Amino acid sequence: MTMRHADVNGIKIAYGVRGSGPPLVLIMGYRLSSLAWPLDFIDALAERFTVVLFDNRGTGASDKPTIGYEISNMAKDVCGLLDHLEIARANIVGYSMGGAIAQEFVRQFPDRVLGLVLCATMCGGPRAIYASPSVVRVMRELDGLKPEEIARQIWKVTYSPRYLEEHRELAEDQMRREIVAPTPLHAADLQFQAFAEFDCSKALPHIQAPTLVLTGELDQLVSPQNSKFIAGLIPGAGLIIIPGCGHRLFWEATDECAGFVVEFLANHCEGPRDSAAVPVSQDGQSPLTDFVDFLTPAVELFTKWPWMLAGAGVDTMAISRQSIYFGGHAQFGDGKPIILVPQIGNNLPFILLSNWLRVLGYRPVTTGIFASFDDQSIANLIHATTQRVGRKAVLVVSASGVPLASRIADAHKDRVSDIVVLNASHRSDIALGVRAHFISSGWSLHFAMAALPQVLRNIRIELIEAPSSGAPRPSHTKRQLSAKGEQK
Repeated sequence: MTMRHADVNGIKIAYGVRGSGPPLVLIMGYRLSSLAWPLDFIDALAERFTVVLFDNRGTGASDKPTIGYEISNMAKDVCGLLDHLEIARANIVGYSMGGAIAQEFVRQFPDRVLGLVLCATMCGGPRAIYASPSVVRVMRELDGLKPEEIARQIWKVTYSPRYLEEHRELAEDQMRREIVAPTPLHAADLQFQAFAEFDCSKALPHIQAPTLVLTGELDQLVSPQNSKFIAGLIPGAGLIIIPGCGHRLFWEATDECAGFVVEFLANHCEGPRDSAAVPVSQDGQSPLTDFVDFLTPAVELFTKWPWMLAGAGVDTMAISRQSIYFGGHAQFGDGKPIILVPQIGNNLPFILLSNWLRVLGYRPVTTGIFASFDDQSIANLIHATTQRVGRKAVLVVSASGVPLASRIADAHKDRVSDIVVLNASHRSDIALGVRAHFISSGWSLHFAMAALPQVLRNIRIELIEAPSSGAPRPSHTKRQLSAKGEQK
């Protein structure tokens, strides 16, 4: 299939079109491009539909900016592509994170959806069931790995064990196709962040498009319970659970899945027939359930707080929906490397802060308390950390460590983008060309844990090698935060 490019939503999106019939858009999942779709699956769909495949931003032959990966924005990418192709309405198939994009697309643009198929996905929100900590670590701890090593690590939790045992060569062939255009780590981190923060649960009861929900019985990454929950919220939705399949059910049961998708969408386009999908009862949610949904994240946060501070293997995907401000929005990190520079007498708070940042999805490391500018270990730490992640680091220091941090940042401008100063009573002098952010308050670990993630979210990712797209940032800015975390 010949891939073309469309100017969509401020970037270039690569896409291909195959087949004839009613339009059908396929939306791929986390860190994969359109090359990942099973070839037989596309062939089967193209016999009945005009199949539109595309590479999500950050993947394949599409642009890979350092901004714009929110699920709501990626849904706008889909809309822009349909506009480019002059398709007024289309069937939508979304897999995994692509299923989240599909849900958001139908929420924003309900009149543009003919039929909807959601596969191996979740809707987010307080009642979503996230993967276990061990599975999340498999998906996240990819620093420094080659594309084929990443693929082999991830498939341990995406394929079912039996499939890998019986079809290892097919998995290898599939992996070779997928890594032709590997997804850079910054794009994978930003996609993961977006999926972790996604919540479309309140919008699902308003979906009017005919909907089919597919899931694998053995899915470790996105529990089948999520599909049951989605199908229970969308009016009239059907649910199919395929026995013996893991997260990659389109690959493990290609013919069966293609048959379900074609039959469902053809029924919708050509009239009703018998369907294998099981309708799910639409029970109204009671006020008590609403209260439990609000309360549960707060309770879980308090029970897990000691473990988070201790740096234990906490379920980061679950923590991502538990805003430290109850009633606020869940926030998850973008994987930026954070270098904490403690001073003598305040090492323990920095260790606890490091554990908290790791739980939130950043990559923190801590220097020794006797670090000095002439210490070669600091230069080695900065170089190794940024080289492994492929982007510039942010230094975090207390007010007393500003002179040291300023000299470090000035000496490593190609590796350090910003300095965040905790317990800042005034604006200290920072080396020219290094952005500074000041958090003003008496030293408080809890306040730092609350305010620092907000500051880090406002610091845009900077790649060691300049990104291919995106406007340049100002070279020098200073920000002051009050005790409420508001910028001044």
